[in-house]
Amino acid sequence: MFNRIITFALVGFFVWASIASAGMTSTNYEIRWDTISTGGSDNSSSASYSLRDSSLIGPGGTASSSSYQVSNGYRAGIFDQIISFDLYIQNSSNERAITSISGTTVSMTSTAGLSANDYVAVVQDLGASQIVGFGKISSVGVGSIVLDSLTVGASSPVIDGTQDYLYQLNGSILTLENISSTTVGTGLIGFEVTIDNDNGYSIQILENTDLQNGAASLDDVADGAVTATAEEYGARSSDTTILTSTFDTADTAITSTAQDIVTKSTFAFDDRSFIILKAGTTTNTAALTYSNTTTFIASGNY
Repeated sequence: MFNRIITFALVGFFVWASIASAGMTSTNYEIRWDTISTGGSDNSSSASYSLRDSSLIGPGGTASSSSYQVSNGYRAGIFDQIISFDLYIQNSSNERAITSISGTTVSMTSTAGLSANDYVAVVQDLGASQIVGFGKISSVGVGSIVLDSLTVGASSPVIDGTQDYLYQLNGSILTLENISSTTVGTGLIGFEVTIDNDNGYSIQILENTDLQNGAASLDDVADGAVTATAEEYGARSSDTTILTSTFDTADTAITSTAQDIVTKSTFAFDDRSFIILKAGTTTNTAALTYSNTTTFIASGNY
């Protein structure tokens, strides 16, 4: 049996297109909105929220056409347009066996090295047909952790202690786990997006080259499933509602053209999803280190 190492340099960035606004300007100032006859503070905040508030004013409203949007009412123009996009990469060097999961409580023999706010992946039946959950640790106990929530794909992981693992998602380069001529190598990339946009957002994926080492490369998956009996590489998304690609229903080839792997139609706050990368090899696949650079792009929908 030959060992083959597959690594990815990963790049993530976001794109934002803002709505144009009008205001009073000169060479050294800009006033986007004016207020008259108001007093006191109109901002409230704590460690976890920020609130724009007002009083003694009628309800605001908006008017729009295909080329403009106008908002009226006190502070109607305040619109903190933001998109944040974070990648969480599986660290294959800190794999640990898990024994059960109940709700968001994951049990294991050792919680050493785990801390609150760590992002982790729960993997049932590591390999080609693995089922995954993605979450953030809320608390660490003796022999168990509690997650704040568990993001899953088409189904939720059922843990029985056989080929079931927990991975921290704190890597910088992804190395596929457990790859050989008889097993499919896998690795997970998690995403977390916050966007103040009523139409939601999309995440796309593309690569600079095929997985390669010099002239040697791995074939793209073409039949919808990466298997241990063929040399092929592809990925599957946790989003099961994509209309513009097949990453939601099949192991799909990553190409140099950007393809949707997540599409959401509403605003989002700490919205999580993930993609599982898979590679299969055969005894005829050269035992080399194969690599490429994979880019992820998050952008608002307009």
